[in-house]
Amino acid sequence: MKRVNILLGGPKSEYPDELSKSIKGIPGPWIGADRGSLYLIAHGILPELAIGDFDSINKKEQKLLRDNVHDFQKFPPEKDDTDSQLCILAAKEKFEAEEYYIYGATGGRIDHFLVNLFLPYDQRFLSFYDKLYFKSSTNTIRFFRPGRYTIYHEESMKYVGFVNLGPVTHLNILDAKYKLNDFTAMRPVSFASNEFVKDTINFGFESGIVAVIQSKDSK
Repeated sequence: MKRVNILLGGPKSEYPDELSKSIKGIPGPWIGADRGSLYLIAHGILPELAIGDFDSINKKEQKLLRDNVHDFQKFPPEKDDTDSQLCILAAKEKFEAEEYYIYGATGGRIDHFLVNLFLPYDQRFLSFYDKLYFKSSTNTIRFFRPGRYTIYHEESMKYVGFVNLGPVTHLNILDAKYKLNDFTAMRPVSFASNEFVKDTINFGFESGIVAVIQSKDSK
């Protein structure tokens, strides 16, 4: 399967416009976490799976999900994983997709966002972290393994940042507004507020994990 969509229970203000204006046109099945499942049903999408501890919704809303979602998985609040981790792992097991589009993962609580940002260092995500794509109203995040890449300017996004999440060697950023030549460090560094000067940017590195964040300011 090419694409699976995951809607987390993050603030609705962080959802991109496509979730309210054209959600039915988004290809692929859906998985909802906690309140994200209610949002899907309210917008005419029946998730393949509803998963989480559901501590943010009441019993009536939980019954609505149980009655309508074939695969309803409730976990106790006292658990080791966040709802986002549970959702992504369940999506991998159920679908083995080429891409995992994850909405609602970058707003709200910072501790939960950091869990999502550091997923590539969790061994359970090692085989597919480069297939994850986090998308909100003002940010997108992709993870890259060592190699050489061409990234494309995403519509409406003004800035692009390159973040080595841990040690990195020989990081080069070519043909961007601000270039970087053969950078090596043993600590995380965020090269923020770079910009496209054409439709693409080429970059590469020899070891480590790099997150590429395209973003814009909130209105």
